[in-house]
Amino acid sequence: MVGSMPARRDPVFRRRLISALLLGPLALVLLWMGGLVFTAWVAAFAAAMAWEWIQMSDPKAPPVAYAIACATASGAVLLAGETSTQDALFWGAAGTLAAGIERWRRGWSIEVLGVLYVSLAAGLLASMRAEAEHGLPMVVLLFAIVWAADSLAYIAGTWLGGPKLVPQASPNKTWSGFIAGLAAGTAAGVAAGAVFDLNLPVVAVFAAVVAVASVLGDLAMSLFKRSFNVKDSGTLIPGHGGVLDRVDALMLAVITAVLFQRVIPLGWGMS
Repeated sequence: MVGSMPARRDPVFRRRLISALLLGPLALVLLWMGGLVFTAWVAAFAAAMAWEWIQMSDPKAPPVAYAIACATASGAVLLAGETSTQDALFWGAAGTLAAGIERWRRGWSIEVLGVLYVSLAAGLLASMRAEAEHGLPMVVLLFAIVWAADSLAYIAGTWLGGPKLVPQASPNKTWSGFIAGLAAGTAAGVAAGAVFDLNLPVVAVFAAVVAVASVLGDLAMSLFKRSFNVKDSGTLIPGHGGVLDRVDALMLAVITAVLFQRVIPLGWGMS
Protein backbone atom coordinates (compact mmCIF):
# COMPACT_ATOMS: atom_id res chain seq x y z
CA MET A 1 0.00 0.00 0.00
CA VAL A 2 1.21 3.50 -0.84
CA GLY A 3 0.32 4.77 2.64
CA SER A 4 2.66 2.25 4.24
CA MET A 5 5.67 3.09 2.13
CA PRO A 6 7.19 5.77 4.40
CA ALA A 7 6.92 3.43 7.39
CA ARG A 8 8.60 0.64 5.43
CA ARG A 9 11.38 2.82 4.08
CA ASP A 10 11.87 4.90 7.20
CA PRO A 11 11.75 2.92 10.46
CA VAL A 12 11.18 6.08 12.52
CA PHE A 13 8.33 7.41 10.35
CA ARG A 14 5.62 6.67 12.94
CA ARG A 15 7.59 8.31 15.73
CA ARG A 16 8.20 11.34 13.52
CA LEU A 17 4.49 11.54 12.77
CA ILE A 18 3.47 11.27 16.43
CA SER A 19 5.98 13.95 17.43
CA ALA A 20 4.69 16.24 14.69
CA LEU A 21 1.07 15.69 15.71
CA LEU A 22 1.94 16.63 19.30
CA LEU A 23 4.30 19.54 18.69
CA GLY A 24 2.47 21.08 15.73
CA PRO A 25 -0.79 21.94 17.55
CA LEU A 26 1.15 23.09 20.61
CA ALA A 27 3.20 25.44 18.45
CA LEU A 28 0.05 26.86 16.86
CA VAL A 29 -1.67 27.42 20.21
CA LEU A 30 1.35 29.22 21.65
CA LEU A 31 1.75 31.19 18.43
CA TRP A 32 -1.88 32.31 18.64
CA MET A 33 -1.42 33.34 22.30
CA GLY A 34 1.68 35.38 21.44
CA GLY A 35 3.22 37.75 23.95
CA LEU A 36 5.54 36.49 26.65
CA VAL A 37 4.07 32.97 26.39
CA PHE A 38 5.28 32.51 22.82
CA THR A 39 8.56 34.33 23.48
CA ALA A 40 9.32 32.14 26.50
CA TRP A 41 8.58 29.01 24.47
CA VAL A 42 10.97 30.10 21.72
CA ALA A 43 13.56 31.05 24.36
CA ALA A 44 13.36 27.55 25.85
CA PHE A 45 13.83 26.00 22.42
CA ALA A 46 16.74 28.37 21.74
CA ALA A 47 18.46 27.32 24.96
CA ALA A 48 18.05 23.65 23.98
CA MET A 49 19.43 24.39 20.51
CA ALA A 50 22.45 26.20 21.95
CA TRP A 51 23.06 23.29 24.33
CA GLU A 52 22.95 20.81 21.44
CA TRP A 53 25.30 22.95 19.35
CA ILE A 54 27.93 23.01 22.10
CA GLN A 55 27.48 19.29 22.70
CA MET A 56 28.12 18.58 19.01
CA SER A 57 30.83 21.12 18.24
CA ASP A 58 32.81 21.08 21.49
CA PRO A 59 32.68 17.66 23.20
CA LYS A 60 35.21 18.75 25.83
CA ALA A 61 33.29 21.88 26.79
CA PRO A 62 32.97 22.56 30.54
CA PRO A 63 29.63 23.51 32.12
CA VAL A 64 30.41 27.22 31.78
CA ALA A 65 30.45 26.88 27.98
CA TYR A 66 26.93 25.45 28.03
CA ALA A 67 25.80 28.18 30.43
CA ILE A 68 27.15 30.97 28.19
CA ALA A 69 25.60 29.50 25.05
CA CYS A 70 22.19 28.90 26.62
CA ALA A 71 22.09 32.32 28.26
CA THR A 72 23.09 33.97 24.98
CA ALA A 73 20.41 32.24 22.92
CA SER A 74 17.54 32.49 25.40
CA GLY A 75 18.44 36.06 26.37
CA ALA A 76 18.48 37.16 22.73
CA VAL A 77 15.00 35.74 22.24
CA LEU A 78 13.58 37.39 25.34
CA LEU A 79 15.05 40.75 24.35
CA ALA A 80 13.84 40.42 20.75
CA GLY A 81 10.33 39.58 21.84
CA GLU A 82 9.99 42.00 24.73
CA THR A 83 12.26 44.98 24.00
CA SER A 84 13.91 45.35 20.58
CA THR A 85 15.80 43.49 17.87
CA GLN A 86 18.77 45.80 18.39
CA ASP A 87 19.05 44.79 22.03
CA ALA A 88 18.84 41.15 21.01
CA LEU A 89 21.59 41.54 18.41
CA PHE A 90 23.86 43.24 20.95
CA TRP A 91 23.23 40.50 23.49
CA GLY A 92 23.79 37.75 20.91
CA ALA A 93 27.04 39.31 19.71
CA ALA A 94 28.31 39.86 23.25
CA GLY A 95 27.41 36.32 24.25
CA THR A 96 29.10 34.87 21.18
CA LEU A 97 32.23 36.87 22.00
CA ALA A 98 32.13 35.48 25.55
CA ALA A 99 31.70 31.96 24.14
CA GLY A 100 34.70 32.52 21.87
CA ILE A 101 36.86 33.75 24.75
CA GLU A 102 35.90 30.73 26.82
CA ARG A 103 36.60 28.40 23.88
CA TRP A 104 40.02 29.96 23.31
CA ARG A 105 41.54 27.87 26.09
CA ARG A 106 40.77 24.68 24.13
CA GLY A 107 41.69 26.13 20.75
CA TRP A 108 39.43 28.74 19.16
CA SER A 109 37.16 27.54 16.36
CA ILE A 110 34.82 29.35 13.99
CA GLU A 111 32.21 26.82 15.10
CA VAL A 112 31.53 29.13 18.04
CA LEU A 113 29.56 31.26 15.58
CA GLY A 114 26.87 28.60 15.77
CA VAL A 115 25.80 30.25 19.04
CA LEU A 116 25.21 33.49 17.14
CA TYR A 117 23.31 31.66 14.39
CA VAL A 118 20.96 30.04 16.92
CA SER A 119 20.47 33.34 18.76
CA LEU A 120 19.80 35.30 15.57
CA ALA A 121 17.32 32.82 14.10
CA ALA A 122 15.35 32.31 17.30
CA GLY A 123 15.45 36.01 18.18
CA LEU A 124 14.11 37.06 14.77
CA LEU A 125 11.24 34.59 15.11
CA ALA A 126 10.25 36.10 18.46
CA SER A 127 10.64 39.61 17.03
CA MET A 128 8.46 38.73 14.06
CA ARG A 129 5.63 37.50 16.28
CA ALA A 130 5.95 40.58 18.51
CA GLU A 131 5.28 42.91 15.56
CA ALA A 132 2.22 44.86 16.67
CA GLU A 133 0.21 45.01 13.46
CA HIS A 134 0.82 41.76 11.61
CA GLY A 135 2.94 39.56 13.85
CA LEU A 136 0.59 36.58 13.92
CA PRO A 137 -0.13 36.34 10.17
CA MET A 138 3.55 36.91 9.36
CA VAL A 139 4.59 33.88 11.39
CA VAL A 140 1.64 31.84 10.09
CA LEU A 141 2.81 32.61 6.55
CA LEU A 142 6.36 31.59 7.43
CA PHE A 143 5.28 28.37 9.15
CA ALA A 144 2.99 27.45 6.26
CA ILE A 145 5.86 27.72 3.78
CA VAL A 146 8.46 25.90 5.86
CA TRP A 147 6.18 23.14 7.14
CA ALA A 148 4.79 22.45 3.66
CA ALA A 149 8.25 22.47 2.06
CA ASP A 150 9.82 20.31 4.77
CA SER A 151 6.97 17.78 4.91
CA LEU A 152 6.53 17.31 1.17
CA ALA A 153 10.28 17.14 0.60
CA TYR A 154 10.50 14.32 3.15
CA ILE A 155 7.46 12.44 1.82
CA ALA A 156 8.36 12.77 -1.86
CA GLY A 157 12.00 11.91 -1.22
CA THR A 158 10.96 8.84 0.76
CA TRP A 159 8.40 7.64 -1.76
CA LEU A 160 10.13 8.53 -5.03
CA GLY A 161 13.84 8.43 -4.19
CA GLY A 162 16.02 9.23 -7.18
CA PRO A 163 19.23 11.24 -7.57
CA LYS A 164 20.70 12.62 -4.36
CA LEU A 165 20.60 16.37 -3.81
CA VAL A 166 23.90 16.77 -1.95
CA PRO A 167 25.13 13.30 -0.93
CA GLN A 168 28.09 14.81 0.94
CA ALA A 169 25.62 16.46 3.32
CA SER A 170 22.82 13.91 3.52
CA PRO A 171 22.34 10.58 1.74
CA ASN A 172 18.57 10.79 2.22
CA LYS A 173 17.78 14.09 0.51
CA THR A 174 16.88 13.84 -3.17
CA TRP A 175 16.13 16.12 -6.08
CA SER A 176 12.59 14.79 -6.18
CA GLY A 177 12.14 15.82 -2.57
CA PHE A 178 13.62 19.26 -3.25
CA ILE A 179 11.31 19.91 -6.21
CA ALA A 180 8.27 18.69 -4.30
CA GLY A 181 9.21 20.79 -1.28
CA LEU A 182 9.75 23.89 -3.41
CA ALA A 183 6.39 23.45 -5.11
CA ALA A 184 4.57 22.75 -1.84
CA GLY A 185 6.20 25.65 0.00
CA THR A 186 5.40 28.07 -2.82
CA ALA A 187 1.80 26.87 -3.05
CA ALA A 188 1.31 27.09 0.71
CA GLY A 189 2.76 30.59 0.75
CA VAL A 190 0.49 31.78 -2.04
CA ALA A 191 -2.54 30.22 -0.34
CA ALA A 192 -1.71 31.96 2.94
CA GLY A 193 -0.99 35.18 1.07
CA ALA A 194 -4.43 35.03 -0.53
CA VAL A 195 -6.04 34.61 2.90
CA PHE A 196 -4.16 37.64 4.21
CA ASP A 197 -4.83 39.66 1.02
CA LEU A 198 -1.18 40.20 0.16
CA ASN A 199 0.53 40.96 -3.15
CA LEU A 200 0.40 37.42 -4.56
CA PRO A 201 3.12 37.69 -7.27
CA VAL A 202 5.54 39.01 -4.66
CA VAL A 203 4.40 36.41 -2.13
CA ALA A 204 5.02 33.66 -4.69
CA VAL A 205 8.63 34.80 -5.09
CA PHE A 206 8.96 35.22 -1.34
CA ALA A 207 7.61 31.72 -0.69
CA ALA A 208 9.94 30.14 -3.25
CA VAL A 209 12.97 31.94 -1.79
CA VAL A 210 12.03 30.96 1.77
CA ALA A 211 11.37 27.36 0.71
CA VAL A 212 14.84 27.15 -0.86
CA ALA A 213 16.34 28.71 2.27
CA SER A 214 14.65 26.05 4.38
CA VAL A 215 16.26 23.32 2.28
CA LEU A 216 19.65 25.02 2.49
CA GLY A 217 19.30 25.38 6.25
CA ASP A 218 18.56 21.69 6.56
CA LEU A 219 21.53 20.79 4.35
CA ALA A 220 23.86 23.13 6.24
CA MET A 221 23.00 21.49 9.55
CA SER A 222 23.54 18.06 7.98
CA LEU A 223 26.99 19.16 6.84
CA PHE A 224 27.82 20.44 10.32
CA LYS A 225 26.69 17.19 11.92
CA ARG A 226 28.81 15.19 9.50
CA SER A 227 31.84 17.33 10.29
CA PHE A 228 31.19 16.69 13.99
CA ASN A 229 30.73 12.94 13.35
CA VAL A 230 27.23 12.83 14.83
CA LYS A 231 23.99 11.59 13.30
CA ASP A 232 21.57 13.66 15.36
CA SER A 233 21.99 16.81 17.41
CA GLY A 234 20.26 15.18 20.40
CA THR A 235 17.52 12.80 21.50
CA LEU A 236 14.88 15.16 22.90
CA ILE A 237 12.28 14.68 20.14
CA PRO A 238 11.40 11.06 19.26
CA GLY A 239 11.83 10.30 15.57
CA HIS A 240 13.63 13.57 14.90
CA GLY A 241 16.58 13.56 17.28
CA GLY A 242 17.29 16.91 18.87
CA VAL A 243 15.67 20.32 18.65
CA LEU A 244 18.18 21.42 16.02
CA ASP A 245 17.23 18.40 13.92
CA ARG A 246 13.60 19.52 14.03
CA VAL A 247 14.01 23.24 13.34
CA ASP A 248 17.14 23.39 11.16
CA ALA A 249 15.02 24.23 8.09
CA LEU A 250 13.17 26.98 9.96
CA MET A 251 16.31 28.74 11.18
CA LEU A 252 17.68 29.95 7.86
CA ALA A 253 14.14 30.46 6.57
CA VAL A 254 13.40 32.96 9.37
CA ILE A 255 16.52 34.98 8.62
CA THR A 256 15.78 34.93 4.88
CA ALA A 257 12.14 35.94 5.41
CA VAL A 258 13.11 38.94 7.54
CA LEU A 259 15.76 40.13 5.06
CA PHE A 260 13.40 39.69 2.08
CA GLN A 261 10.64 41.75 3.69
CA ARG A 262 13.13 44.47 4.55
CA VAL A 263 13.85 44.88 0.83
CA ILE A 264 10.55 43.93 -0.85
CA PRO A 265 7.29 44.49 1.09
CA LEU A 266 4.67 41.77 0.79
CA GLY A 267 1.74 44.15 1.08
CA TRP A 268 0.89 43.99 4.78
CA GLY A 269 -1.69 46.60 5.74
CA MET A 270 -2.48 47.64 2.17
CA SER A 271 -5.99 46.17 2.08
